Amino acid sequence: MSETKRESNPIELEREIKKEVEFPEFMNYDLVEKWGDGISLSDRKDFTEWRPTPVIPVDLSKDGYGKVLIKNEADERSNPTGTIKDRAAWELATLYRDYARALYLKIRIGTLSKQELEQLTIPRLSLITSGNEGRAVAECFKKNQLPPPKIIVGQDINEKILKEILKLRADVYTTDLSLQLTPEDIYAISNNPNGVDITSIRSIEPSSLFYDQHVHESFNENPNEIYVPYGSGRVMENYLTWQVRSMRNDSEGRKDPRLKIPTSKVISMNIFGAEPKNSDSIADKLSAPFKPFLLFKDQDVKAIVNFSFTGRETAKETVAEEQILKAHKILTDQGIKSEPSGSAGLALYIDRYEKGLIQDDKKILVVNTGKGLTQN
Repeated sequence: MSETKRESNPIELEREIKKEVEFPEFMNYDLVEKWGDGISLSDRKDFTEWRPTPVIPVDLSKDGYGKVLIKNEADERSNPTGTIKDRAAWELATLYRDYARALYLKIRIGTLSKQELEQLTIPRLSLITSGNEGRAVAECFKKNQLPPPKIIVGQDINEKILKEILKLRADVYTTDLSLQLTPEDIYAISNNPNGVDITSIRSIEPSSLFYDQHVHESFNENPNEIYVPYGSGRVMENYLTWQVRSMRNDSEGRKDPRLKIPTSKVISMNIFGAEPKNSDSIADKLSAPFKPFLLFKDQDVKAIVNFSFTGRETAKETVAEEQILKAHKILTDQGIKSEPSGSAGLALYIDRYEKGLIQDDKKILVVNTGKGLTQN
């Protein structure tokens, strides 16, 4: 996908403030107690923080494509806004829980006074989104009384989607997302000089934390191949990260309590990321004009394959519009809520099946990332 580079300072970027929500600028002890105690830790005996999404067996033999398991992230009993982005939103909410607890610990040992606490600027989150992640974060933060997220969308965003975003408890800004934005640009666009840009930051480990529960749920199905939509890259990055970590855990004589199958099975799984061929694809959540904040580049994926921490065929592959439309129709006909972007994994599976690359004795897991804000 092409990139448009610019030579300008952040303050010269064109942006429009669509909405800003009032929220306290500075911390106080009431917020420390509210966030530290109010955002709960998991009390599940299986160490999970999330209700697992269902896995639906689907027989596509009549369509000529064999049998698959659909990991359905559209299930609102698990994901309140109907997409996998709810999982990442929860992990971001826990940042504020841990932030509040860190402040409490410092107050308790005397390295932070309550007077100093009230001079601390509350960190705000900025994110670039095509809609679904912004909505998931806004709804989760509203529920937990956290600072409204600062959402950046493209100037050319669909009016219907923009109208829904403006209903959220969130600050909303528009800008030209065809430009190669830097973190500094993102802070400037969203009026967030002292905040955190979750689009680019690595210290909160998005490649291992955003979808770790989802990944272990999928691993425990013990499939041979897993197909996921590839947009920001975070979902596939989480799969690869946990394949590598599972191998390291095994070498060090420990095992993640969430993992119910042997490590040998985990590292043998082929993980396929499905990306649209067209830059103006109907799978609009996956077709960003550029992706500067990928944590795993092509060479990283190749290295993981070469070290045998994943299946030999693991790769990111492109898929045509025809296959995306076909996959979306199949899921819809099965009564599974999806949008074209969420159907891309199935589209890639169909493409590979038609090319004779799928063996009938293989167990296939396809991730439907759900149905969120759509143009139709």
